[in-house]
Amino acid sequence: MAIRQCSAAHCSIADPEIYAVCVQNGLPAGYPVLTKDPNGPCTCSCSCLAFGTPVQIGNNDFEVIEKIETGSKVLAAGLDLQWSEHVVEFSQGTAGSSTQPYTVLITYEDRFLAVTSDHVFLLADKSLKRADRLIVGDELTSPDGSPIPVRSVHIGEYTAGFHHIATRKALPDEQLSGHLLNTNGVVSADYVVQISYASGERRSQFIANHDELPVVGSPEYVAAYGDDCLNAPANIAGLTLPSFIARDMPDSGQPAFVAANNIRLSIPVDAHGFVSDEEAERLAQDPKRAWNDPAAKAWTEYLLSHYKIFFPEVTYHFDWADNTVNAYAWVQNGVRNVAILGGLVRHMALELEGVSIVTAHELAHHYGGPPTHPGSLSCEGQSDYYGVRTIMRRAWFGQYYLDMTDRGIAQMAGFFGVANSPTAPGGNAGCTHPAGACRIATYHAAVSLTGKPGCAG
Repeated sequence: MAIRQCSAAHCSIADPEIYAVCVQNGLPAGYPVLTKDPNGPCTCSCSCLAFGTPVQIGNNDFEVIEKIETGSKVLAAGLDLQWSEHVVEFSQGTAGSSTQPYTVLITYEDRFLAVTSDHVFLLADKSLKRADRLIVGDELTSPDGSPIPVRSVHIGEYTAGFHHIATRKALPDEQLSGHLLNTNGVVSADYVVQISYASGERRSQFIANHDELPVVGSPEYVAAYGDDCLNAPANIAGLTLPSFIARDMPDSGQPAFVAANNIRLSIPVDAHGFVSDEEAERLAQDPKRAWNDPAAKAWTEYLLSHYKIFFPEVTYHFDWADNTVNAYAWVQNGVRNVAILGGLVRHMALELEGVSIVTAHELAHHYGGPPTHPGSLSCEGQSDYYGVRTIMRRAWFGQYYLDMTDRGIAQMAGFFGVANSPTAPGGNAGCTHPAGACRIATYHAAVSLTGKPGCAG
C-alpha cells in the first residue's frame, strides 16, 4: 500500500484534474489522490493556504489567496528576497467552506496563518521547513529578511476553504527563483516547492534532518515541546483569530479552528476493544507510521465509508489523534457504535486489509450472536470468526473477498507477532481475547468455512 509521491512536474500538469477529483468527491486538502506518472503508481495531494490569507500582489497591495487566478500577477522572489512581479501559472483549491483535518495554525507577531501540514515556510537562515515541523521560537522571515519568531503552533481541524498557487510549473532552481510569496507578512513557498519536496526533489534547501524532526501533535513532538500544540491558542493581545468552536456546535459559516484535544473521542468504559488494554500497551511500543501519514488516514476513512454502505445503522468514529493501538464497539442510548483509533491504524504491520479485519471484528460484536458478553455484544472469538466469515463476505465481493482476507490475515499475523498458520492451538479463551495464534487460525477457518476453532471460545 505504500505508494510514492508523484514528481512535481507530473502533479503540476495534472493539477486541474486533481482539483476536479477532490471537489467532485468531497476530498479535503492534503488527501493523496492516486494516479500514475511515467514511473508507475504515485499520488498527488489535493491542495495549502486557508481562504482569506492575504498574498502580496503589488506595492502595499494584497489579495486573498482564493481570489488569485491563473494569469493574475503577484510579487514573488527567490532566496535573495528580491521581489518582482510574476504571472501565476496555476491556481486551484477546495470549493468553499469545508472541514480540513490536520490543519496547522501558527501565530506570530499580531497575526496567524492556517495552512495544510505540508505548506513550506522560509526560515530566517534561508532554509525551508514544513508547517508540521515548526516549533515555538522558530524564526520565520519577513519580506525584507527580518526574523519573525513563531509564538505558538497548533494542530486541529479548520473549517474553511483552502487554496494554492504557483508562479510557474517548472521545477524550482536552487535559489527558488520566483517561487517565494509574501503570505500575511511572512515568506512561504508556492505549491510547486511544496510538491517538489514531497516527491524527493529540492530536499537540499530544507533544514538539516528535516524528515527526522517530530511532527506537530505526535507523541514525540508533545514529549519534546509540551502539549500546547493540541490546544487552541491562548488569548494573545492584539491577535485576531478565527472562532474556536466545539465539535458538536453548528457550522456558523465562519472560519473556525477546533484543536486536537477538543475532538478526542470518549470511549465508554464498557466498550469492547479489539485487543485487551494490556496488549494495547505492548503494541504501543511497536514501530508506527508518521503521525501525519496521509495514506493510512485515507484508507481508514475509505473503509468506514465502505462498511457504512452495508451496515448503515452503525455510527462510525475515527479518532486519528488518539495514539491508542485499539478499536472498540459499544451500544449507547440504543445506538450501535464502532471506533477505530489512530494508534492502531498507524501500526506498521497493518494496511487497508488488516484494518478491514479489525473493522469487521468490531461490527461482528453487534451482529455475531452468541456467545455474548453481558449486554448482548458477541464475545471476542465469535467476533473474530463472524467478522471474517460473514461481515467481510458481505462487504467484499468474490475474488475481492479472498484478496482482502489473504492480505489481511498476513498483516494480522505480523500485528500479533505470530506465524500465519491455520493450525489452532489448544485451550479455550471463553469470552475473552484469544491468543494471537488462535485468532489467526480463526480467521483462516472463517475463510475456509471449517467452523470456529475451540480455542476461540
